[in-house]
Amino acid sequence: ACFEPSLDYVVCKHPRWDFAKFELAERALGPTMKSVGEVMGVGRTFEESLQKSMRMLDIGLDGLTLNRRDVDGDEEAIERALGRPDDMILHWVARAIRAGMSTERIVDLSYIDAWFVERIRNIVDASEGLASRGTDLRRAKRLGFSDAQVARARGTAADDVRAERKRLGIVPRVKQIDTLAAEWPAQTNYLYMTYGGDADDIEAPRSSDSIVILGAGPYRIGSSVEFDWGTVNMVWGLARSGAEIALVNCNPETVSTDYDICSRLYFEELTLERIMDIADFESPRGAVTCVGGQTANNLTPGLAERGVRILGTAAEDIDRAENRSSFSAILDSLHVRQPPWQAFSGMDAAREFALRVGYPVIVRPSYVLSGAAMKVVWSQGELASYIREATTLSPDHPVVISKFMLNSLEVDVDGVCDGERVHIGAIVEHIDSAGVHSGDAMMCIPPWRLGSSTLEAIEAHTRSIVPEFNVRGPFNLQFLVHDGVPHVIELNIRASRSMPFVSKLTRTNLIDMAASAILGGRVSEGGGAAGARANTHGIKVPQFSFMQLDGADIVLGVEMQSTGEAACFGTGFYDALAKALTAVGYTLPESGTALVTIGGEKNRERLMPTIARLGGLGFGILATEHTAEFLGSRIGNVGTVHKISEPERKPNISDLLYGRKISFIINIPSTSTMEKYVGMLDDEYQIRRKATELGIPVLTTPELAESFVRALEWLRSNTTTRRALEPYAALPEDAVEGRGPLGEEGASEGDDPRRDDAAPRPL
Repeated sequence: ACFEPSLDYVVCKHPRWDFAKFELAERALGPTMKSVGEVMGVGRTFEESLQKSMRMLDIGLDGLTLNRRDVDGDEEAIERALGRPDDMILHWVARAIRAGMSTERIVDLSYIDAWFVERIRNIVDASEGLASRGTDLRRAKRLGFSDAQVARARGTAADDVRAERKRLGIVPRVKQIDTLAAEWPAQTNYLYMTYGGDADDIEAPRSSDSIVILGAGPYRIGSSVEFDWGTVNMVWGLARSGAEIALVNCNPETVSTDYDICSRLYFEELTLERIMDIADFESPRGAVTCVGGQTANNLTPGLAERGVRILGTAAEDIDRAENRSSFSAILDSLHVRQPPWQAFSGMDAAREFALRVGYPVIVRPSYVLSGAAMKVVWSQGELASYIREATTLSPDHPVVISKFMLNSLEVDVDGVCDGERVHIGAIVEHIDSAGVHSGDAMMCIPPWRLGSSTLEAIEAHTRSIVPEFNVRGPFNLQFLVHDGVPHVIELNIRASRSMPFVSKLTRTNLIDMAASAILGGRVSEGGGAAGARANTHGIKVPQFSFMQLDGADIVLGVEMQSTGEAACFGTGFYDALAKALTAVGYTLPESGTALVTIGGEKNRERLMPTIARLGGLGFGILATEHTAEFLGSRIGNVGTVHKISEPERKPNISDLLYGRKISFIINIPSTSTMEKYVGMLDDEYQIRRKATELGIPVLTTPELAESFVRALEWLRSNTTTRRALEPYAALPEDAVEGRGPLGEEGASEGDDPRRDDAAPRPL
């Protein structure tokens, strides 16, 4: 090109990090990618787009400054932070400016260009002006300040700021993103909102037939492409009814932010303030919040309180399920088993409850994603600190303390309800025992170890609990199975991260069915225990990024740590498992040497047949002293190796790892969750960390070790299958009839999802 393109907007792409999920992880940024997602803020100034992008990250920030809690430190701490950047580097630049540090000094320490430092200075100066009323509201909004930031500076409420600016005519304008660099007129449905304009680029919709769908925001631990799949399928499902779809999302990695997916794409924040701005412009028929994960779900009560109609399950019913105290009380009224529980009312009562039911107990905040601040507590000394963390994360909602049931299985049920009838997509069993977050656990369909009576009880509970909450749309119900008896853990009235997996295996698009239910259609009762014994087996396996996160321990717990997943199907359990393990990077060796370190006599007794089977396959077995002594006396032919902390003793584990003499490692802590949250044994941690850095598979749960060895055994006499995936089956007649007012207006013949030439739906 002979000249630069002309653009009237600024785009800020901001990474999303999740360091808080990983104990011991090194937060410093460098040449190794550590972010797990990203957002894209669009505005008319750099300051506006930067502050928008920070809110889009969904990490509790209202912007660069004027947050509930901003970084703080003396001059020494500031200089140290600027010289060794981590995920909070821009906040440290703002802190340096507040402390009076010059632009030149900040540039010398951080190597951030002076232009950016001066833009950050504009934000800091304006925030200080807001507190003294020296910055006018219109200028603050053009610099990207949210109503919450302005309210915090003025000591008032965000709703009061919103009312004031609307009275003064200070409202954001809808602008089109120019896909033609201003060389030709670009009429697109690719939109953003800004205070840097005087008029809207498009006319407000004239009908009230539009539906606003909230996406899931940035990829992060707990929310990834599964929710994008749900969002896109919901768009297509509702669009077939004739509705105009206005989609809100801020993640440039997703299919849902392709502007040809929907009628109008708002590349915008998923915050209460911005969704209300969009609702003011769109005047929609309603909003759909059930496919955007916990981010969208958390906005439901606020939107409903401010007059936005929630399509699908009502906001008050969602709150009854998300509020752990009310949910547990409802289960008690239904006489459904659940682990003993108590709402947190004070430390004395919490200690008394924990002593009465016995440790361990689990602390569970409400309205959180991926088990955030959820902790297993093993002793009285830790109870106060974990409860403090949970109440800080979820200050407006109750925290519940429950008995943590050891030696249990976990089960998910994904399905759709129309308010009365329940369609069970699948009963999904976790291969790992309870104590590993559902997002980190391997999952299988059909259930692997559950008996018919247990499956029937799970189905009966599902069909009684879900209608009690008037669910109209997708749901996910979670159980613990202890001694064959199911206990309910929680109900998520939204699409779950396992729903794409279930839909693909069963060939039933649950989100398409949910779209029908949301618009008043009826669903077909089906699935459940009767359909649990499928001919095709599916295994979903998590993908972790421990290699990129220096120092992170790979032992799993109740807070999710995986950054992705893979699912594979097969004619049998081990056929699917072998493919799934390979898909996420495990090497399935035909020969070699295994290192075995198992804590606790119960674990050793349990895994002894597995180790014997491994020896029978011809693998050499090495073990640390106590494990070698235990196994050697029972199965024989077990070599002894010495700890990393004893480098003078040979053979040493460290030498064998670096010499590539070990094919894989079975490393089982004495109690998987206990070691994670009570006291990390340094030698065990060093083995896991070094093996991870060297790309050597490490199996840290008994279930994974048993499954891995069984898969190796299966591969000795079998080969994995390769078959084409079949497309989704058409919805039954009773699942698409009566779609409600939009459906009664009649979709055109070309919109019929059962026609061969209908719009494509993704597999």
